[in-house]
Amino acid sequence: MAKAVGAEIGFAIKIAVAWLTAVACGAGDGVLLTGMGLKKTRPPLKDNSLGRAFTHDVDLGLIKAEGDIEAFLRYDGLDLLMALAMGATGGAPTQQEATAAYAQTFTLAANLDGLFATLVGENNVNVDEYPSVKLLGFTLKGKVGEPLTITLHCLADDKVVDSAVNTSATFGNVTIPETRNRALFNQSVFRMNDQSDIALAVGDKILPSEFELTYKRSLAGVNTADGTDKIDEPSTTGQPEVTLKLKFPRYEDEQGFLDWDAGTLKKMDLICTGGLIEGAYYRKFTINFPALQYVDVAKPYEEGIIPWDAEFICREAAAAPAGMTGITLPFQVDVINQKTTDVLA
Repeated sequence: MAKAVGAEIGFAIKIAVAWLTAVACGAGDGVLLTGMGLKKTRPPLKDNSLGRAFTHDVDLGLIKAEGDIEAFLRYDGLDLLMALAMGATGGAPTQQEATAAYAQTFTLAANLDGLFATLVGENNVNVDEYPSVKLLGFTLKGKVGEPLTITLHCLADDKVVDSAVNTSATFGNVTIPETRNRALFNQSVFRMNDQSDIALAVGDKILPSEFELTYKRSLAGVNTADGTDKIDEPSTTGQPEVTLKLKFPRYEDEQGFLDWDAGTLKKMDLICTGGLIEGAYYRKFTINFPALQYVDVAKPYEEGIIPWDAEFICREAAAAPAGMTGITLPFQVDVINQKTTDVLA
């Protein structure tokens, strides 16, 4: 008898075109995850009519499927997840000279309408299929000495354990394009200066020991009399949360507190550089923040080395700052990897 074993679990994701309708995952759709927290619930609707001492009938309520999926941040393999969460790409990736390296951009769209995917997990017993998954955003974290991690926040229509679309047989066609090249904290460079200053340069390097970028959309679906007990495609209910937290291991000057009080806007980039692809081109993962506004700065009074923390709201910029041509939205992701196609095309 087959048994579910963590080391043998596989996952795949593929962009879908019709809400509530699954698509079959196959070659190139595999993705490496470290955690699956996307959970389905259905409340019991008990018949508690008067005159009965015990529950006689129980019906099933509305389907709810939501939660997080987790992964190491990788230079290759997370392009579709990133694009679905952010909402837009810069178009087809640009080949870097005559090499296997391609540059592409992920940008924030005004909404995520029409963007969702089918997510499946094969556990050696059956395939768990989430026919339609909307990615609400992600939380990207890093800590000195560790790999970077990404937690993707999801809202789905259902979880199906006996799908005729994605089966154990069809999952045999799934392949993972790239299985190495995690992004590590020690591959990261952080630079920050005032938004009004010149372009970021070597002298603007800062040395946090931890960071956390939280980006989460406010989306909701509704239930209608369609007989499915499932939500329709979720739509926007409010502005997204976009915040950045930085932790510094040593408190050495008061400038952060002064900038907080003065309302000084900052700009920042985070550049991760990984292994060589070909020629002079290395894997890269870059985030640009054109308008960071302090919302909290803190330091403890305690024994030993005193650290300090800063928290920012990632704002939309009135105009692109120096060195960030065309970037005005709260953040933008640029990568160099081996993906040759626009994942949203």
